[in-house]
Amino acid sequence: MVKQMILFFAVVFGLTACVSAPKGLEAENFTRTDLTQIQPKDYACACHPIRLGGKIIHAKALENRMELEVLSFPVVSWNAKPLMEAQSNGRFIAYLEGFIDPEILKNQYITVGGILKKQQTGKIDQADYVYPVIAVKHYRLWKIGADYYPDYDDWRFYRGRYWYYDDGRYPPQIRYYLY
Repeated sequence: MVKQMILFFAVVFGLTACVSAPKGLEAENFTRTDLTQIQPKDYACACHPIRLGGKIIHAKALENRMELEVLSFPVVSWNAKPLMEAQSNGRFIAYLEGFIDPEILKNQYITVGGILKKQQTGKIDQADYVYPVIAVKHYRLWKIGADYYPDYDDWRFYRGRYWYYDDGRYPPQIRYYLY
């Protein structure tokens, strides 16, 4: 019995090491990991490593690189995924080397790691906006998945005979996640 428990915990702790940030996007490599941490003095040296994530809302192909406008979300520190449920904390511009079809990138979630370079002025509808600009070295595009699950109330409030009673009053709910 003791051997089985030791084996169980060894497997559990061993598998937790498998859940980590993609290569190049580990949190310890970056001095800034949130858009709200950027200070005005950070633009002076253009040398601060930064990791940000969010939803791509506009992609433009330039010569030999891509310009992405990203709606920023906080990033989970241990796996580098943007928090879809969180409130956005602004926008940023990311420049990727190479070419990716802009239609593929629209509405995708991304985490980027690179150097904070400068500020760039643009417009959001009629309002002026100052975007932080990142020269991307590493990035990861995330896929969106969906889980369907029944949204049951607390089991004590069921009127049925058994704890698994389901009279169909509770429509299934959808939970979205990134992988």
